[in-house]
Amino acid sequence: MSLIEKIQNQSRKKRLIILWVSTAAVMVIVLLIWFFSFSRNLGKLKENNKEADKSNLPSLFESIKKDFSVFKGIFNASVKEIKDIEIQTNEGQK
Repeated sequence: MSLIEKIQNQSRKKRLIILWVSTAAVMVIVLLIWFFSFSRNLGKLKENNKEADKSNLPSLFESIKKDFSVFKGIFNASVKEIKDIEIQTNEGQK
């Protein structure tokens, strides 16, 4: 008798227990593999960051200032377009 036939001949309760235990065992194996590969890759990433030159990176304040100036330009362009549309609408109503 094969293993599958032996399991099929068990009661429903025992089959469910076998199902959940085997599912949990497989998940533990998958999580262990993921954890060890993640920690190994994280170690490599830390080594690469130490080697990189951080002086070329802009500061947080400079990045925010640049993003704000871009946002300001987009906002001003949008306001100008709205004013142009209002002017055209007002001229069309006259």
